[in-house]
Amino acid sequence: MRLETQQAMAIVREINSVLPQKINLMDTTGHIIASTDPNRVGTYHGGAARIIAENLDELRIFTTHDYPGARPGTNFMLKASGAPIGVLGITGGYDTILPLANVIRKMTELLVHEQEHLREQASRERQKHAFLEELLTASETFLTKSNMERGHALGIDLLIPRRVLVAGLKDHAPHDLHDACRTLEADACRRDPCCRCTMMGQNIVLLTSISGDEEIAAFAREFLQHAAAFSPALCIGIDSPAADNTHLHTAYLQAQKALASCRRKGNVSIKSYAEINMEIVADFIPLSAKRDYIEKIFHGYTPLEREAALRTLECYYEHDGSIAKTAAALYIHKNTLQQHLRKIARRTGYDPRTLRASAVFYLVLYFYPEVKQLI
Repeated sequence: MRLETQQAMAIVREINSVLPQKINLMDTTGHIIASTDPNRVGTYHGGAARIIAENLDELRIFTTHDYPGARPGTNFMLKASGAPIGVLGITGGYDTILPLANVIRKMTELLVHEQEHLREQASRERQKHAFLEELLTASETFLTKSNMERGHALGIDLLIPRRVLVAGLKDHAPHDLHDACRTLEADACRRDPCCRCTMMGQNIVLLTSISGDEEIAAFAREFLQHAAAFSPALCIGIDSPAADNTHLHTAYLQAQKALASCRRKGNVSIKSYAEINMEIVADFIPLSAKRDYIEKIFHGYTPLEREAALRTLECYYEHDGSIAKTAAALYIHKNTLQQHLRKIARRTGYDPRTLRASAVFYLVLYFYPEVKQLI
């Protein structure tokens, strides 16, 4: 353990906020790394160097000539886990300093321990996230004895079968979910103590020991309720049950596809891989082909006309072809809706009210969010 510059500056600010003494913190080389006097930072302190070199507990300095860079005051060895980490210097007369010296020294050592603990926690979190990312990208070859031991040390039991959920923003809004990840993991662990979370890109990935489809859907709903405090625009994709943890990479890809389907649909917050159909193959179609397909069907339409037609069609199919429900949702009369549908049939050559044409327009509605900026 050692005293870092940023850490030392935070400690000096903390102590100086409650005590008025002039304070310096020196590292094990004898250089001042934090001070209530900014002009002294970076300068050499000969008294601190002697304390470290001779392992002294305390050193009083009476004049500015006693040691290079030192001023009258008292300097104390700082230790953590029994090892020297630096020197605390308090400027002023010994009789004035002494009543507070041990208090300041103990405060400093406690703050060093606290910050070191936080640093170790952060390091462990980084290790855990790196481990989970490795697991999700190479599960087929990852479950070796050494990796299982690594996981155990990080609190991740790889013997427990897991399902994968991927949560992300519906509209790719500029929210940062990284800060929310740990809080949301704690909430998820209240329902499933074995659940572990990590960030993959801009998405939160959850590995849960909950296996049943109904139970995992309930788990996803509860997760979204907790996540609403950070972002109300989250949706979740869920994998299909895998045989074992060697298939977690496949499960992760499935959950990603289900999440992508949620985003395209717009009004769906939770979707499982078992619920998607066209998406399984449609993602392999090039964007240029999707654009050409839409332009072929809606040839002669202006962008505004195309947008209006697609809004009508999307609402119509979401209500399973019900004229009454669609008209109510669009706030128009049923006869007006019928006129819109007949107009689309006349201009495109495909009647939205027929089974054959519904497949044509379903593809258009699926492709459009991806390519609308290209048309």
